Amino acid sequence: MSNRVYNEDFYNKIQKNRYLQDFSEATKLSYGRVFKRASIVEQNLNKDLYDFNLDEISEFLYLLRATKISSVRHAGSVINNYIGWAIDQDLRRDNINPLSAITSFEWYTQFVDDVNSTVFSEEDISNIVDGCLNFQDKAIVLSPFEGIIGRDNSELLNMKIEHITENESGYKIMLFNDGRKGREIREIVISDYLYNILRIANKEERYVKNNGVLKSNIKIDSSELIDNDYIVRSAVSSKIKQSIDEPTSKYLVQSRLTKIAEWYNLPQLTVTNLRNSGMLKMARDLYLEHGKLEAEEYNIIFTHYNIKKDKYNQFQYGSIKAEFLNISTIKSIYNL
Repeated sequence: MSNRVYNEDFYNKIQKNRYLQDFSEATKLSYGRVFKRASIVEQNLNKDLYDFNLDEISEFLYLLRATKISSVRHAGSVINNYIGWAIDQDLRRDNINPLSAITSFEWYTQFVDDVNSTVFSEEDISNIVDGCLNFQDKAIVLSPFEGIIGRDNSELLNMKIEHITENESGYKIMLFNDGRKGREIREIVISDYLYNILRIANKEERYVKNNGVLKSNIKIDSSELIDNDYIVRSAVSSKIKQSIDEPTSKYLVQSRLTKIAEWYNLPQLTVTNLRNSGMLKMARDLYLEHGKLEAEEYNIIFTHYNIKKDKYNQFQYGSIKAEFLNISTIKSIYNL
């Protein structure tokens, strides 16, 4: 038997296409991916997805090996809708939808691959930062961890040393997020650790290639950095160009972070996972300080990390809480 996660076609293709025929092209594509993946299990059980019971649905959701609860819930939603349609069409053997009783995020968490592989502890982050030779690289790792990202990494790329102020309680940085509706400005507190990294990164004039590990094909071990007021800067010789009076491209962050991930053999080292790791660290601190992790604490975390509110101006933290931002994950990551 093939061990592929999905087939290239649907099981019971006629019914699947009949179900999809009135959807938009984007929805057809999205639902189609779920159906193609389900086809392996359908073939093994010799039955259509619309006739699956809860154990068989669970078997398929395990097979997805998803790393985010949102991915599992999307697949569950597709199956739920498809079974509902099949009941209306008198295709299912009974008129009971096994997913109609599933109303919580928690049920779906059992199908998410170990969250420990995508969330890093404060010590993990410190070790990664300490191992980076360039302070430019240190800044790219630690800034998202402390809440500096923005749309297309714009908060990170717009940073200037003049945006940082100091008072009796520590350092604050003014952040500029180039959002869809224009520039948004906010201010957050940063650690002394990050401040010193940004201060030195701002003074760096050269970027050491490959974290100082020379390769035979590298003729020059470092490159001159663009000389301007932005803290994060491209090398003059880089394919990612930067003008004197503009921030560098959003692709620079991804390019450097990908290289750092390769050095540490950590493919999970992404901007989003760095942010999530920082959110968990703040949740740990608040949990230890307040003895609880509830709406008050989630509002503090979501405000600091600039998580968007819904149309009613409320934070919706159900899915993020279920995915990783909870006491169970805190205890697991931080051995509490």
